Amino acid sequence: MNIALFYDTETTGLPLYDQPIDDPRQPHIVQVGAILVDLDTRKEIACLDLIVKPEGWGIPAETTQVHGITTEHARDVGVPESLAVDMLLALCGQRKRIGHNEPFDARLLRIALKRFADPRNISAATLPSDIWKAGASECTQRICTPLLTTHRKAQGLKGKTCSLAEAHELLLGKPIEGAHSAIADARSCMSVYFAIQDQAAKEQRA
Repeated sequence: MNIALFYDTETTGLPLYDQPIDDPRQPHIVQVGAILVDLDTRKEIACLDLIVKPEGWGIPAETTQVHGITTEHARDVGVPESLAVDMLLALCGQRKRIGHNEPFDARLLRIALKRFADPRNISAATLPSDIWKAGASECTQRICTPLLTTHRKAQGLKGKTCSLAEAHELLLGKPIEGAHSAIADARSCMSVYFAIQDQAAKEQRA
């Protein structure tokens, strides 16, 4: 089987790119969504959908407006951030991971791994954050942006980076159901990925 992990995260905000990855002000993960899929058969094998319990931090109102998760709700139903990250890593294993703007989500995972790794038990050569960074990955945003640019130019508009919502609308002809939920966005990313493959196959047959 050719297995890969489609995943997405919702967060408390954007990473501080000009600060060290272990800076305590770096954002927290609020929700994790992931789907393990056989790329050959497109069969879903397992999925993960977790809200994270805030511990010593809160979810800003401006990000709640995006994903709809409040601090109170997350404290009521969430799991510890370290557990959510561990479960995602266990599901992914050494397999390729696929996301839309995948470097963003990968950075959030690295921040969390740095936050929870115990340097007394892990050698510098095997830090989970470094292993995650070096893992195989694919980004549907990078694949879709040229498609969107061509589409927008045909409409007399300027090209730009392709959001997941735009990619889904362009390739599947309908909006994402439940957008800005991590599991809904992971599922949308999977649909976009396979739609790109179908389009490429159709062009080869033409």
